[in-house]
Amino acid sequence: MPTQTISPEQDSELVASVAAEQLGIKAVTLRKYSTMVEKQLNDENRFRPADNSHRLYTAADLKTFQAAIELAEQGTTLATALGRAFGAKIATTTKQPIAKPTTMTQSNKPEKVPEATPTSKSIDPNKMAPAAKPDGPSNAELYRQQEMIIRRLDSLSERLNQVLVRLDQQASQAAKPWWHFWEK
Repeated sequence: MPTQTISPEQDSELVASVAAEQLGIKAVTLRKYSTMVEKQLNDENRFRPADNSHRLYTAADLKTFQAAIELAEQGTTLATALGRAFGAKIATTTKQPIAKPTTMTQSNKPEKVPEATPTSKSIDPNKMAPAAKPDGPSNAELYRQQEMIIRRLDSLSERLNQVLVRLDQQASQAAKPWWHFWEK
């Protein structure tokens, strides 16, 4: 029986396994991406034509997923890439207008500094400073946890060494053949 390949340009909807194959990812990965998009768009049936049915993907969906994958490969977080590609409203902080810098001249009159002209270069998000402090534990807490782990490992190592010594003693006693059971 000949196999038929379906190109994304056709006007049909594809199941996750076929769509994932065309994207070059695993089906489980595509389902994970789909769940993320559904949550961001607050539309649980985004890829489901009927309630409780399998997810189906159109050619437009595949192109959008491919764009999101390319964004993620360029260093954008997966959630942000999917949100941008599918047009989700991502919570961002509002930008406050920046006051124009001034300098003081010898006559103590403020003089405006010329503004920098925008260039076509985009800002690399990986080189930007983090906007907020991470929610993880402090360095002091991490140090305490490390010390506790080291103590536990030392204790386990000592107990393991004691067991190994006992096993060596038992092995040395059992070194004689079984038929010499009368010998001590």
